[in-house]
Amino acid sequence: MFAKMKKIESCPICDSSKIKHFITTSAQMHPDKEAFKFDQCENCKYVFLNPKVDPNQLEAYYTEYYLPYRGPEAWGKFKKLVDGSFKKLDSRKLNTVKHSQPLTQDSLVLDIGCGQPSFLKLCQEKEGCRTLGLDFSDNGWRKHNGKYESLSLQVGEISDLSQNLKPDVITMWHYLEHDYTPLENLKYLRSISKSTTKLIIEVPNFDSSSRKKFGQHWAGWHTPRHPSLFSHYNLELLLKKSNWKVEQNLNYGTMDPYLIYWMSKMEKRGIEWDKNMEKEIVPFITGMISFLPKRILEKKLSLGVMTIIATPIAS
Repeated sequence: MFAKMKKIESCPICDSSKIKHFITTSAQMHPDKEAFKFDQCENCKYVFLNPKVDPNQLEAYYTEYYLPYRGPEAWGKFKKLVDGSFKKLDSRKLNTVKHSQPLTQDSLVLDIGCGQPSFLKLCQEKEGCRTLGLDFSDNGWRKHNGKYESLSLQVGEISDLSQNLKPDVITMWHYLEHDYTPLENLKYLRSISKSTTKLIIEVPNFDSSSRKKFGQHWAGWHTPRHPSLFSHYNLELLLKKSNWKVEQNLNYGTMDPYLIYWMSKMEKRGIEWDKNMEKEIVPFITGMISFLPKRILEKKLSLGVMTIIATPIAS
């Protein structure tokens, strides 16, 4: 049992005191199946972990059971195949950025929660632009033998970023659902941005078909690492409150929604996440093929993720 913070009594987005219990889920990708409660605001429908785990103890949930940290190596002899899918993901991210904001050599791309900064490396190689990655630790790049030494990378919090930064693009690829103080951090990012800065946020979609299908086993909970679960309406409300104007509100993202379906199925099955995943590759690919017809409707019916692109509201 890990320490938890004080229970929240009013909605962090709309301040409503009308809060009710929504669901109880077990810790995911973790050997200890401790139960955690998520509440929902009856006004804006924002869903949040209540109470949250003490941030000083969150590290205990990032172990060898946490598949994203293991990366392609978790798949043994299929490592190269999985690594190729990561490269395709980075390409999709870059295309999303370029469709939103043309990049030049003078452009600065700021990636919040950059992890292993392969996306920023691609930005630098393909577009020749300036980059900065921020994360709470250097685990994502420290052990890669200088692979990312050409990048500017910073360990710290959003509030540690320079007031003079003025990025052209800020990306948050599945970061905001991890953020303990999203309103404050979005306000700070607005304060260090240009009037033309584009903010790109990709998060799990609470209103998606995968959440409704898998219930307490939905991988989007990522319990207890995700203190926030957003839908289009309340994320747009949060952005407006932090002085950002939404330009695009999309039912899809760069992440393949099949991954959320697959992880949800594995949670329901009770898989041991620390094992060698080689034996899972065939059913994984088979499931991906059978999922393809759903992808046709991805832009109309959210299958698991959503993207919002915003610009600063004029001061």
